[in-house]
Amino acid sequence: MQQKWIDRPATDTDWFDLALEQSNGFFRRHFSLVAKVAPPLFGFGIFVFYFYRNHFYPGFDLFQFSSLLLAAAAIGFAIIGVLVVPLFLPGPWIFTQFIEHKTIKDELRYSRPYLDNQRVWWALKLGCLVYWLPFLACTAGLVTGALLVPKLFVLSAILVPVLVSLIVGLIVQAAFGLPPLSFLRYLWAADVAVMVVGGFITFILVQTAPVIDGFDIGAWKWLVYIAVMLAVSFIAAICSFLFIAGWNAALHFSVFFALLIAGYSGVLTTLPEKTVRALGLGNYQADALLLEQSYCDEATLKWLALDEGCALTKIHVVWSLGENLILRTDDGRTMQIPSRFIRAIVRSDS
Repeated sequence: MQQKWIDRPATDTDWFDLALEQSNGFFRRHFSLVAKVAPPLFGFGIFVFYFYRNHFYPGFDLFQFSSLLLAAAAIGFAIIGVLVVPLFLPGPWIFTQFIEHKTIKDELRYSRPYLDNQRVWWALKLGCLVYWLPFLACTAGLVTGALLVPKLFVLSAILVPVLVSLIVGLIVQAAFGLPPLSFLRYLWAADVAVMVVGGFITFILVQTAPVIDGFDIGAWKWLVYIAVMLAVSFIAAICSFLFIAGWNAALHFSVFFALLIAGYSGVLTTLPEKTVRALGLGNYQADALLLEQSYCDEATLKWLALDEGCALTKIHVVWSLGENLILRTDDGRTMQIPSRFIRAIVRSDS
């Protein structure tokens, strides 16, 4: 007998679930290969971008220094990880400590509408009140405190999340008809998470400030700051709320948006410079550079602006590993000095 159309299994697959399934399947099949190849390639890419921006290439094979590539990759992954953590962790913590709490969960299930279209608005209200509102309010409070009383920023970073979590807890309790004192449960669950996200968004605003101030738009720049604050707090709320769909969904979105924020704020574009500086290989200001006396002939003294002691002071070191030391002067000139003529490089920790 011919199968009826209504009895056939559904053939449409949600694109979101399909993308997560394919991503998880890829990493399960090729995890060993990715773990071996990705770190050194990522470290190599960091160095190549740094060399490209500074218009040089060292006179040795980078792949001979596998530990150097792995160290660069570790620093790069750590910097990206710092952005992933505040986007990902608040979701599991607030979900398990508040939404999944037995009393809260039962009351939320009771307040959920029966019709599907009404459930969508109910879910949006839950996500906005539990996540977006406290993240946005905490950031606004921290930024206001930093502008008005910068000396008390540490104190405001502690008190503002508590006050915001308390007020939002009362709003959530009233909006969903939760039992009395549910706002204290929300305060316990959201305080640290709100503090972390608020500090994270404030950091992003500080990182984007040079980019925004670079545009001659006058007072309109404050609207740009507000737009950035709204957008990043909304992204943090999405990543947190998506934990309802599971760990994989929340982690995928957190990594994606972390890379997006890193690229916009300049954290990702300045990653090569930060990595090279952290490894002590270059991109730092040397207080003094002492050269061998045999190197300081008349022509060298003239072109390199050396002092009588055959030394350079307050010079930017671009690269210090290999056969040549790469330097850059304040007027933008680049110098290459053979490393064998370098007696010492003096730099301060600051």
